[in-house]
Amino acid sequence: MARLINRPLIYKLDAVLFPGGLEPGHIVELNGEESTGKSQYLLHLLATAILPATVYGVDIGGLSADVLFIDTKYTFNMLHLVAILEQRLSAALNKSDNSGTPSKSTFANAEVEDPVESAVRQCLTRFFFVRCSSSSQLAVTLCSLESVLAAKPSIRLVLLDDISAFYHMDVFANTESYFSLCIGLLKKLVVTRQLLVIATRTNIDVVKLHFKHDAGSETKFSSDSGNTYLSPWRQLRTHWRTFTKTDSKNTFSVSVVSTNDDVTQVNFTVVEAGIKTVSC
Repeated sequence: MARLINRPLIYKLDAVLFPGGLEPGHIVELNGEESTGKSQYLLHLLATAILPATVYGVDIGGLSADVLFIDTKYTFNMLHLVAILEQRLSAALNKSDNSGTPSKSTFANAEVEDPVESAVRQCLTRFFFVRCSSSSQLAVTLCSLESVLAAKPSIRLVLLDDISAFYHMDVFANTESYFSLCIGLLKKLVVTRQLLVIATRTNIDVVKLHFKHDAGSETKFSSDSGNTYLSPWRQLRTHWRTFTKTDSKNTFSVSVVSTNDDVTQVNFTVVEAGIKTVSC
């Protein structure tokens, strides 16, 4: 019965990256090489989701949605998220000063607490964070999420950074089966809880090393380019976007596929307020 309650619509999470909208059950991959802006864009999507739609009648553009963020790279910075939230809220409230709506200073006089600080506090109550250091720990976390989602049925969006983080660890320790287990558990959660999952994936050199010992007890290895570590994930994903670094400084590009299979390039830069789309 908990799954039948009203939950925020997240289909309009990002009209630039997903012009056709997103639905529960979609599993989106943001892939690319290292340092191509994938994690920054994921943080931008997180901020959009947990920000409120309005503050004192001023349009903020958020979705007021509860979000679960899974960090596998240990690079998530809470202060950076708070700074993005403050920047976007301040920009929207300051813009209202010139539009005939109550200004930020008016809000401050009417309330004891600063409106931006109050809104940030509300945003963080909708944010749930998990950190995993191995594929086995990720599997245990996904198992425990069933009870978490039952207690918090308002969580509809899961963000994961990065799905391929444990590749080298699993290959070295011969624990690739843990990753397949994670994908199976994730698929079950998406189906039963009608979640929207967006995960980053760093392009990796998928080569498995087979260690052998010759007659002289010297260790040798051979490469196998047919490694299928990521195959379960590729079969599960429903949408993907490819990120690249442009020639311009601090400018990135992402390929967006439309409904008629036309591919367009969207350029963006990283600013204090998160992501800013720029013209080509």
